[in-house]
Amino acid sequence: MQDLNVSKLRFVEVSCDLCESNDFRLIYSVFFLKLEFRFVHCLACGLIYQNPMLDKLSRFHIYETIEYWDHKKSTSPGPMLNYYSYRSDEDALKRTNEIRIRWLCSRLKKNDRVLDLGCSNGLFVQALNRAGFRATGVDASLSMITQGQKKGGLRLIQTDFESEWPFDEPFDAITCYATLSNFSSASKVFRQIRRHLRPGGYFFFNFGDAQRPVSRMLGSRLYLFRPTATLIYSKDVIQRYCQKFGLKILQVKNDIQVVPLARLCGFFRLPGLLETIEAIGLRNSSLKMKLLTGYTACAVNEEPPQ
Repeated sequence: MQDLNVSKLRFVEVSCDLCESNDFRLIYSVFFLKLEFRFVHCLACGLIYQNPMLDKLSRFHIYETIEYWDHKKSTSPGPMLNYYSYRSDEDALKRTNEIRIRWLCSRLKKNDRVLDLGCSNGLFVQALNRAGFRATGVDASLSMITQGQKKGGLRLIQTDFESEWPFDEPFDAITCYATLSNFSSASKVFRQIRRHLRPGGYFFFNFGDAQRPVSRMLGSRLYLFRPTATLIYSKDVIQRYCQKFGLKILQVKNDIQVVPLARLCGFFRLPGLLETIEAIGLRNSSLKMKLLTGYTACAVNEEPPQ
């Protein structure tokens, strides 16, 4: 895993991914590592997106860095990009995975095939296998895939979500947790989800919603407004994406996660509070909480792919 090289980051002007409109207004301008990231609101459909947007090579570079996955070990100046220490948060992640597995078990059968998008080092794939499913994980980060493959017995593949996926047989379910905002083109990903999900198969996912009251109160400090968060949704926008690509939403509810206190500081860019937490010995403490800044959802593929 490498250090972040800011000189490798490039921006491109983009149109709205959902409706292709260029009619937008600026809502936030935030700074990371002395670079400006601008977030705009599409006046035609309501999608919030980064514009200009980090190009694909820039985002793929970030996904291979220590700053993204384990900021506490980085030497880069500036605020945390994403996680404080994803790689040492396994206990909290495993407890969150238990919550998600219970929901999947309410709709799936043992031995069903499940694809996890954004699998990182494969913890959720491992939990799916232990629950009796046949799971495969894909992620853009080769570093995290390589780390996960050391666990043994996990089928993890490094791939670009927005290109053709390397699978011939359809899946009974596709999951996508803490990843949906990182796509530069969710439309391309939703198209692949529809293509690789069997008729009657389920799509389980979560998403941050910048329109929720708590999100509005946090404003630009909301964890969604960070370098790799290229698309930011609302319930209405997610409904539009699902309808556009032949998926029917069955349920949307408050997302529940087990979140380390240090990770919360990273999400909301509060390094001062992090120092306090470390000073009083609570760095590894976690909270099971409803995230009132987003939702978890389940959709179904009602028809065969076109």
